[in-house]
Parts: sequence; structure tokens; C-alpha cells
Amino acid sequence: MSTFIIHSYEELWSFLKNPKEHRDQKSSLTNKLKTCWAIYLIQLPLLMILMAILSGLESLGLWEEDMHAMEQLFKEMDTPRIFFLTVLIAPLFKESLFRLIIRFKRNFFITGYLTIMTHVQSTTNFARLKKYKKYWDGYYPWIFYSSAVLFGLMHIMNFEPSLTIYLLTPIIVAPQILIGLNLGYIRIKFGLIWSMIFHSFYNGTLMIIALLSGEL
Repeated sequence: MSTFIIHSYEELWSFLKNPKEHRDQKSSLTNKLKTCWAIYLIQLPLLMILMAILSGLESLGLWEEDMHAMEQLFKEMDTPRIFFLTVLIAPLFKESLFRLIIRFKRNFFITGYLTIMTHVQSTTNFARLKKYKKYWDGYYPWIFYSSAVLFGLMHIMNFEPSLTIYLLTPIIVAPQILIGLNLGYIRIKFGLIWSMIFHSFYNGTLMIIALLSGEL
């Protein structure tokens, strides 16, 4: 398994250095599960470091966990509803919003525009589509990383607005950006369903930890 984790890390790092659309059509179900598990383990050390930094900032009084909207959610809702929202609804919504569009054929902005133009002009848009695909491939690293960063920044809305929160935003959302990069990689490699599964597993793990620690 350790060899597989190293191999998965090398593939992930190679992709992140130069993101490109390339779906793995030959992987078996077992290989997909093993890859997702390997990536989950790979991200843990860095996530723990980031969480330790956030904990240090909290101990210095720069921010408080109680400022997070999830804390209020935990107080107002019962555990089954929390699990339903965080493990099922949130991954479905967020992956559809942030990861669906990082594949050219599934980008509803482009396909929607071309559909409208085809209807208005009563012509096909193969030339325009080819032109857009060329631009898409050229700027794809920016597209991929922008998706992960926006995914991370969205989570800042979970906090009560304050100057301190805004100044600490890069640190606060760093874990979510890291997760966003891994989710994007899995989405491109295996498909949207697999990024949803990974997202659900990650959220589910956090919920179980919160339950066992008495936070739920």
C-alpha cells in the first residue's frame, strides 16, 4: 500500500504542476477506491499543519472557533440533519458548482452560450467551439486553480465579518483550498461522481470526529 501511496502522490503532484484534462478510462473500481484513499492519506499531514496554525492563532486570541457559522448550526439542528446536510447535500451542491465546470464539455457557461448562439444564428458553432477549446486548453491551469481558490474563499462566508477574519482569510481557507485541489484532481481523473464521494467521505470523517469529541 505504501508503494501505491507514493505512486498516487507522484501522479497528483505531476498533475498539479501542470493541470490538464485527461480522464482515466481504464481504472477499475478497486483502483479508484485505492487512489481516493491514498489521496486522503496524502493530504492529512498538511491539513494537520494548517489546523495547528489555526489553533495557534486561536490561542493568541486572533480568532475563535465560535465565530464559525457551523457552530451555530450544530446548536440549532439535531445530529441526523447535520449529517444529511454536510455529508450528502453539501458535497452534491458544491461539486456541481465548483467541479462540474472544470471539464470543457460540462461547462454550462460555454455550452449554454453556444446553444443560444446556435438558436439565434441558426448555424452550428463548430468553429467557435474549436476556438474556445484552444483558449480553454491554454488557460486551463488558471481555470483549475481558480476553481479551487474560489471553493476555499466561499467558506469565509461561514464566519462573522470582521477585519481580523478578512486579514486571516488566506490562512483560514487554506485547508479548503487544499481539499479543492484534490477534489479537482479526482474529478478530472475519475469523474464528478468520484469527487462527490470523496467530498462526502471527508465531511463524514469530520462529522464523526466532532461527534466523538462531543461537539455534536
